[in-house]
Amino acid sequence: MQIDSRITRAVAPLITECFSASGKKNNTVYPYSDDNDSDLTDSWEISLKEDFAKDRQSLARLLNDPKFAHGYIEVEESEAELVLRAVTEVRLFIRDVKLDAFGDEELETGDFSFSR
Repeated sequence: MQIDSRITRAVAPLITECFSASGKKNNTVYPYSDDNDSDLTDSWEISLKEDFAKDRQSLARLLNDPKFAHGYIEVEESEAELVLRAVTEVRLFIRDVKLDAFGDEELETGDFSFSR
């Protein structure tokens, strides 16, 4: 896919910054922790960390591809789902950290002040 390179040049620094920062958060906490079944919790967290690392590696390859800066976005079909999951992580990070001053409705409708 090709997009206007002005867009990639404008958003790539933010995406890269947030990609790096979001990787420092621990997103692998088992939500149903059971002290009686620590093996299940450990197994789940190990599996999630492995999947998380694969997702992030796929997105890193995309962001580091020299073509990306020129508006060319190329993802192998086998990595498409991994990249989508990693981009979703970055999107949620941007929402929580960079856009926290805005309500969901404001962001969904675009009804907000740019000065904020």
